[in-house]
Amino acid sequence: MTPLETRTLERLMARRDHLAGLASARNEHRWADLMRKVDAAIGAIEVGTWGLCAVCHDPMNPARLADDPLVTVCLSCLSDSERRGLERDLEAAGKVQRTLLPPPHLIQAGWEVAYHWEPRGVVSGDHVDFIPPAAPGQPLHLVLGDVSGKGVAAALLQSHLHALFRALVPTGQPLPDLFKRANELFAEATSSVSYATLAALRLASEGRFSIANAGHPRPLLADGRGVRPIEGGGLPLGLFCDSLYAERELTLAPGQTLLLYTDGWTEAARDTREFGIGRAAAALKRSMTLPLPDLLAACRDDLARYLRGTTCGDDLTLVALRRATN
Repeated sequence: MTPLETRTLERLMARRDHLAGLASARNEHRWADLMRKVDAAIGAIEVGTWGLCAVCHDPMNPARLADDPLVTVCLSCLSDSERRGLERDLEAAGKVQRTLLPPPHLIQAGWEVAYHWEPRGVVSGDHVDFIPPAAPGQPLHLVLGDVSGKGVAAALLQSHLHALFRALVPTGQPLPDLFKRANELFAEATSSVSYATLAALRLASEGRFSIANAGHPRPLLADGRGVRPIEGGGLPLGLFCDSLYAERELTLAPGQTLLLYTDGWTEAARDTREFGIGRAAAALKRSMTLPLPDLLAACRDDLARYLRGTTCGDDLTLVALRRATN
């Protein structure tokens, strides 16, 4: 049995147990139907036919199987109508995902935020949200995350992560407790198959903020002295249910810019050489006095010049934060 088959079998057995409980508790046919598909995939793994297209009998793409272990037909064997239906579903999913995004540039409660969100395909595993206060006087929250993997599976988990933080933030828990609970719920939903890196900021008044980091790339702070990373962070969400997290209390002074990003920026590569955090910091230093939307465009242009026509291999999101000027 290959490593992919072993991992998939463990996922499917866990999923089957979960579905069996749902079907028994709720007596719903849709859970029973899905459970039959899971049973069929488990049986195919056990007899050695899993991963073979039911039409042409050739091996299917491992990445597609990892995203959806229940798939039985390769893309080339789909009928024209099935392929058009899949394309329509993907386009609809992309539109729904975009409706979950905040405005690309906003000023609120003494803070200015702008972001650049660039999916590699129709949908993205990157997650960005700006959560307004539940009541006057309460803080704002800025969240940036990156679900492992690509495509529809990552996008679905991204939407789940979006909903989790939208539900947890109004409880007012300290960021470490909020991260701990989000990690438990995310790990339960993914069965340790996927994980997400995430950074969240709780924005108070007069430039004060707290930040917690779950395995996400280090944010960059730029001012007249240069560019430096903000250290600290715990394990990504979804790896272990008992992970613990910490937060840092910082103040963003007038004239400083904080840049958060997903690894689609620093790990974008040309001829196996990554753009890297050094080039990222240099790009931010050159553009740190620009208006935030222009700063983000300049950072993206620096990456494009480095890649010289090579496409980004991952979703890319940049988020810039400043104190708003009166």
